[in-house]
Parts: sequence; structure tokens; C-alpha cells
Amino acid sequence: MNRFLLGAIASFLFASPVFAQNVTGVFSPTVSEDDHALEYRAAGVLDADGDNFLWAQRLHYERAISDNFRPRIVVATEETASNEIALDFIRLEAVWQMTPDEKSHQMGMRFEARYREDGPEEIRANFINQWQLPNHWRARAILMNTLQVAERTNDELQFQGRFELSRKLPDQGMRLGLHSYVELGDTSEIKIFNGDEAEIGPFVSFDLTEKVNVYVGTLHGLTSASDDNQVRIFIDRAF
Repeated sequence: MNRFLLGAIASFLFASPVFAQNVTGVFSPTVSEDDHALEYRAAGVLDADGDNFLWAQRLHYERAISDNFRPRIVVATEETASNEIALDFIRLEAVWQMTPDEKSHQMGMRFEARYREDGPEEIRANFINQWQLPNHWRARAILMNTLQVAERTNDELQFQGRFELSRKLPDQGMRLGLHSYVELGDTSEIKIFNGDEAEIGPFVSFDLTEKVNVYVGTLHGLTSASDDNQVRIFIDRAF
């Protein structure tokens, strides 16, 4: 099964050219006291000439400190047009699970502070929802709020929505679904599919081993401001 899946991934990754990178996710509000993991993410894109792949990469480490609070540190790099690897950002995150474990509708908050080479860049407070539905279905919806704190190009509070609908296939040890990312404007003007970026695409995740989970997905633009195609692969190692 794993050999078949890895072969499918290789075909999936290189089936069509891509033009942008996105190594973010539609994350969960739930926390377990045993959460302890290291995750690597990569996204490859073709350069402007369509000749070479450029790569964005990130590594994060997380460890819960209680049964409802989990901090994380993220380090991200990007490959420049001259094929040099440069630091993109460092981000500190913390997830707070707000609802009891037995609830089918889980809610939480994730707080973020992002730093670039010249200092603090932005802070975020994200409201997370997750619904466990019948027949192994799951839905997630996240409202993200971003405030720039240095070299501001926008003084307003900016909004983004992230969404997931997926189904676990227990017999195959995998999950199939759709992810979507939608820019929603800011406090001066709320926009939905009105000139801002909006993307959607399929994904598959599966357990490569008992401790290693692999995610592969693509995103495709829904508006003229969005990039046409992008592809990501995440590898998570639990401890």
C-alpha cells in the first residue's frame, strides 16, 4: 500500500506546472497532553521562465504543556531566483482548546507572532472550529485576523478564512478531502471572491508508519488575483 501511495504522489506532484508556494494548513483546535511532534513542509514552484523548481520549506516543533495548550515554533525558508536559500520568517504559535474533548463541535484559538530578519512583522488571533460528522466525515473552518506591526502596508485588521471538508478511510489508513483558503479583505472593506486571493484543492494524508504521517495536496486559484496551481507535501513525525 505504501509503495503504491508513494508512486501516486510522485505522479501527482509533477503532473502540471505550479507558480506559487503555500506551506500553511487548515489546523485543528484540539490538543492532547501527549502532543509532541516535528514536522517538515515543502512546496515546489516553477520559476518565471518555467525552467527550474524553486522551493519554500518550513520546519516546526511542537509540544503540549497541558491537555488544552500547545506551543509551537516555526522556521521557514525560501529559495530565491538566484537559487539561494534565505530565511523567510520565524513564528511563535500557541493553540488553546476551548471545549471539552467529548464535544463533536470543537473550538479553539491560535495566537501567532511572526518575525522577519528586520524585526517583528505581524500578530494574529485565529478562531478555530472543527466538527466531527457521521461516517468519518470532518469539517473545519478558521477565521484568521492579522495585524501588521512593522513597515505596515495596511493599517487595517486583515481577515482570511480557511476551510476543510474531509473523510477518513479507516480500512485504507488515509484521509481524503478538500482545503480552501480565502482572503476576506480587512476592516475597511470585507471582500469575498472580489479581487482577493481564493484557492481550493484536494489532499490526501496517510500514515507511512505508526509515528510518521504524510500529507500531499494541491491548490488552484479561483480568482484572477490567485496563483493558478501550487503543490505541497508535509511529513509529520510524532514522538
